[in-house]
Amino acid sequence: MSLGNLDLGNLDLGFLTVLAADAGGLVTSGFTSWAAWVILFTPLLVAFLVTAVPAIRKNNYLAAALSIGSVGLGLVLTLVVYFFPMLSEGGNVYEHIVSWVAIGDSALITFGTRMDALAVTMTLVVTGVGFAIFVFALGYMKGDESMGRFYGKFALFVFSMLGIVMSPNFFQTFIFWELVGVSSYLLIGYYWKKHSAGEAAKKAFMTNRVGDFGFLLGILMVWAAVGDATGAYGQGLYSAFDFTVIEKAIAGAGGLSELFWNNIGFAAIAAALIFCGAMGKSAQFPLHVWLPDAMEGPTPVSALMHAATMVAAGIYLVIRCNFIFAYAEWAPTLICWIGGITAFIAASMAITQNDIKKVLAYSTLSQLGYMTMALGAGAYTAAMFHLTTHAFFKALLFLCAGSVIHGCHHEQDMLKMGGIKKYMPSTHKTWVIGTLALCGIFPLAGFWSKDEILGAASSNTSIGMSATILWGVGTLVAFMTAFYMGRAWFMTFRGKYRGEHEPHESPKVMTIPLWILAIFSIFIGFVGVPGEGNLIEHFLHSWHVGGPAQFHMSVALISTIVAILGLVLAFKIYGKGTGKDPLPEKLGGLWTLWANLWYIDRFYLWLVRVVQQGIAKLCWWFERWVVIQGLFNATARGTRIVGEQVRQAHTGRLGSYVTSFVLGAVIVMILVLVQVKVGGGS
Repeated sequence: MSLGNLDLGNLDLGFLTVLAADAGGLVTSGFTSWAAWVILFTPLLVAFLVTAVPAIRKNNYLAAALSIGSVGLGLVLTLVVYFFPMLSEGGNVYEHIVSWVAIGDSALITFGTRMDALAVTMTLVVTGVGFAIFVFALGYMKGDESMGRFYGKFALFVFSMLGIVMSPNFFQTFIFWELVGVSSYLLIGYYWKKHSAGEAAKKAFMTNRVGDFGFLLGILMVWAAVGDATGAYGQGLYSAFDFTVIEKAIAGAGGLSELFWNNIGFAAIAAALIFCGAMGKSAQFPLHVWLPDAMEGPTPVSALMHAATMVAAGIYLVIRCNFIFAYAEWAPTLICWIGGITAFIAASMAITQNDIKKVLAYSTLSQLGYMTMALGAGAYTAAMFHLTTHAFFKALLFLCAGSVIHGCHHEQDMLKMGGIKKYMPSTHKTWVIGTLALCGIFPLAGFWSKDEILGAASSNTSIGMSATILWGVGTLVAFMTAFYMGRAWFMTFRGKYRGEHEPHESPKVMTIPLWILAIFSIFIGFVGVPGEGNLIEHFLHSWHVGGPAQFHMSVALISTIVAILGLVLAFKIYGKGTGKDPLPEKLGGLWTLWANLWYIDRFYLWLVRVVQQGIAKLCWWFERWVVIQGLFNATARGTRIVGEQVRQAHTGRLGSYVTSFVLGAVIVMILVLVQVKVGGGS
């Protein structure tokens, strides 16, 4: 079948070159084509060396230096080899693909890297923010006997995320998708002697398996449809996994539903199933429950996971596969609502938290809800813009929280803090910058990216009245965000210190990364100022839908006003830093609902302990008494009884056998005579 000017009947490795060339300049040879392999595999090499060589693993600072160097090298190469040339030369695609698995002459699976503008942007986020976090961890993990092991797992985590970012196809993406899950399991459960850490690691791993199962089904549905539509069987069957082939097939068929045999339902279901993977990794309702418990890992892990790696993977996946969701009928509306629901319930939960890290964890959930709303509205560049700005100020806030925990002798309860401002001035100043950026106060980064999402939601005509409702939800969440961040700010830094040990400022190896991230949190938003000069929109033009993003003055004013009101209300309630929270009494049952996380975790626990265990016990009873006792054992007992009766007839005495023979012969003769008589009479 021919799709446009592309014949997919007989495919080899050259088909990728043709497809990529259609989208822009393609570079498949030279240093630029294989530099991505260095960026990708250097962290893996470090992780292997730290794990396999005891001398490196036991030398904490050597392991740390190698890990930090691997991420730093990736950052430098991404900037020099890809980012700067793309700015000057336009939308080149740098690609290097090799044969990986060949099954006879009929099937071939490839492995490779594809560095386009989207992949380069995400790689800069992972390596840039990651580098600051890796350096910070050098001070935070000081004194930990297993710091070498920590950095080895940290490097593996970065490798797994970079594999998703650079992947050119679904097959490779899914492999790295699962590696991210394994890496997160290892890091969340880093403090393996703590029972709660092990439980949190298992919870994260199992919850993500639910989403990943749907993701796998969605991949197979798309693969089957594309393979059938293109006739790409035989040598080219593997090509139906490739993102460029799928995009080309959808465009050539005239839409996703046409690709699915003109079935709109199949197309939307396939998109929704792929989104299940994003729901798991990006912790969207109802698969959000694992992320707050992931705070059991070291704070640098929380920072990297919440800012630049795991939770960003789901958002990145949907942007990468936007050509699937753009034609998926009701799926985008579903995605919008899931994002809105997640943003609201997570913000409400954050208000009730006293653990400083959990406040930020639920904040991450809420901000991911914003990004998901943007995805459903088709504002893919707005979602990527907010992902980028959020990575910087959320990493900053997590590292500030880590600095506070470090300075307060590993205390995380804000009720036992207070007055830390005078003890930790650098941490306080950078916390304020991160808080204002998160709240969307002009002119910090969050103002530009969050308001672009709210503007996109309010002007999205494809979802009808839902647009106004979702804009209202987003605006309400902006108020709640400012309130719970103000609450954390004032409870932690104002008033008198309520802890047992006097706090102290963190060392420079920890505060310098804070200031670097703070500077980006102030200025990174200017790359996405709405209008013709929108730099990130221009850089990611291939993923932008519609005209240039417009500055919605009314949206910006309302969101800014509600954010300021949220901060003012928080100051009025918590500004004196008394250490007592008056909100539970004021909110009553609403506080109880939010503090119990809307009873969602308890509902899931009930499903496992009552429903699942009840079904398991019923199955056990059926197997024990019906299958084993009623079928197998009953058959065995019947056979034994019959055997015992038959055995009694075999006495071993000749007289008994003769008697039985004669008796049997007589019975047979009588039966024959009776039969003859009856037959003759008739």
